[in-house]
Amino acid sequence: MKNHRSRKTSAAIFMAAIAFSCSQSARISVNHINETGSALTGSYLYALPLTVIDVQVKAEQVTVIPGPYYQFADKYLGIQDVPEKNEISWRIVEMQLSRHFEADPDYIYTMRGVGRTDVNPSLAGLISNGLILGAGDFSFDHTFPFNNPAISTNIPFTDLSVKRNFEAEKNVDISLVMPGADGEPTRRNTLKEKTLEQKAEEAANFLIKLKKRRFKLVAGQYDFMPEGEAMADALKELSRLEAEYLSLFIGKRITTLFNRNYRYAPVADKESNPVVLFRFADNEGFVDAREAGGIPVMLELMNENKTRALEQYRVPLKMPVNQINYRVADQVAVKLTVGEQIWAEAIYPVFQSGAFIPMDLGGE
Repeated sequence: MKNHRSRKTSAAIFMAAIAFSCSQSARISVNHINETGSALTGSYLYALPLTVIDVQVKAEQVTVIPGPYYQFADKYLGIQDVPEKNEISWRIVEMQLSRHFEADPDYIYTMRGVGRTDVNPSLAGLISNGLILGAGDFSFDHTFPFNNPAISTNIPFTDLSVKRNFEAEKNVDISLVMPGADGEPTRRNTLKEKTLEQKAEEAANFLIKLKKRRFKLVAGQYDFMPEGEAMADALKELSRLEAEYLSLFIGKRITTLFNRNYRYAPVADKESNPVVLFRFADNEGFVDAREAGGIPVMLELMNENKTRALEQYRVPLKMPVNQINYRVADQVAVKLTVGEQIWAEAIYPVFQSGAFIPMDLGGE
């Protein structure tokens, strides 16, 4: 008899728990965070996702430094049109489009009466499909590479010749400084700095010798020939010396790569208008979008209106009990251009361009 009463009591408690659970699930209410002022205790915080378009840009800066013997390149080497002054030029090498989702700060809501989100199939489906973001998904790692290489302060030309910088000047009369014992003027050799053209001629002659030696090495004209890795190392060193001495006449080109990253969040209900991300100039590189110089780098977005039919299900101003609002992303065609040239195209789901839809979370 006692066991029978105990079973009846347990059954009553179980049915009361079910009734309480149903009662709780039947009173799920959703409010915008601005309506409550703060997240209420026991409420579930969520946000609608926001689509952000990312643009990764890789550009190179080319610095041209004329060689110290540039004016003699034609005379001694027959090379014309070599650089005569410092020049800096820029060009875009590569641009890529991508996108990511983050919490939309204008659409953050509190939900009361939900308990655990995984026991409600409708709510769990929205979360797993990324149609709403829980508080744990508001912030996440999103890293892009960025670099700003330091400008080198090294002297570009250090090996100007294999010979001395001075030459002997013969038969100079120095009797006023050191008269001879016999009273005759004393003459001796002194050192005189070589002219720039003399140094250029010596460098050109050495360059020609390097070319000859490299040819003989390749042609096997030496009595003793290096083999294997020794041969490869010898040719590599000759090529390095040749390039170093040739740069004394034709100058050097220093290429530095720069990475930049830009982001843009499309605006809801905005028609397709080109958005200037930044400007790019051949002589300056990256220029702020508000400046007048350079060519504009633009994003063009065109809604494909795939969710237009869902407009009839728009969310009411006051959300009914047991309903949650979310956003279905629309397809948007994205085009990245520099002036009139197209660099990248993509089609992305953009939540801001989609339709607001209510979903019944169920109840009694």
